[in-house]
Amino acid sequence: MRRIRRDATKVWHNPELHTAYGRGQPNSAGLPRPTQTGEDRRAAKQHRAALEALFSPRKEPEVEDSKGGRVKSGRDAASKTPGRIVLAPPPQSDPKAVERQRLLSKLLGASGRPNISKAANDFLRAGHAFPAEQDVYLQLLEHSDEQRIQQAIDELSSILVGELPKRRAVLESRLRRIEEFAEEAATREAAERLRRQVSGRAEAPGANGAAEPVAPLPTASAPAAISLPADGGDAAERGALCAAAEAAGEAE
Repeated sequence: MRRIRRDATKVWHNPELHTAYGRGQPNSAGLPRPTQTGEDRRAAKQHRAALEALFSPRKEPEVEDSKGGRVKSGRDAASKTPGRIVLAPPPQSDPKAVERQRLLSKLLGASGRPNISKAANDFLRAGHAFPAEQDVYLQLLEHSDEQRIQQAIDELSSILVGELPKRRAVLESRLRRIEEFAEEAATREAAERLRRQVSGRAEAPGANGAAEPVAPLPTASAPAAISLPADGGDAAERGALCAAAEAAGEAE
């Protein structure tokens, strides 16, 4: 009986690898080459063509225009042209509101009595009403028509009840100028009342309910009253009289 050695090396050959290796070396193993028929070659070509058609990019057919030229498809044109951001159309604004804002800006930016008067008249002539804003009526204090000035003073008196003055120094300066140069007494009195309202110096009520100005604090001796000229005189004369009054008060 033949004895089998346990330590003998066992080798296993893969038939597929052996066959593929045999194909690369003709007559190495003595195996005949498999021959391909015409049907196998056609089937392989069809299979390869189907794979190429599946994985190749699709191309849309070109369309001919009316002039006989060729026009590229929409997909090709979209892929080659860069994207463009399309902004939404602006909202339709009211032309009357735009014109009103333009005239109001012109009034607020005007300087000098003639320019302010012209801008205010143009605003009213266009059929608009002044908004209840301090800046608007502060400009109207420089109007050449005292009726507009009185209207501005009345509106500012109502507005400043619930608001603080935005430009106190400018407001007080214009009110003092109105007190000094206004032709009508009603305009001067209205400017004085508004100036007292702005500065916080209110008028004290009298015994009969009428408003009376607050009396000054009593002093040891009051200087003699000096009468100013009725027409105001020139600046030099008025300055000399004021200096004389101060000197008289210091002497006593």
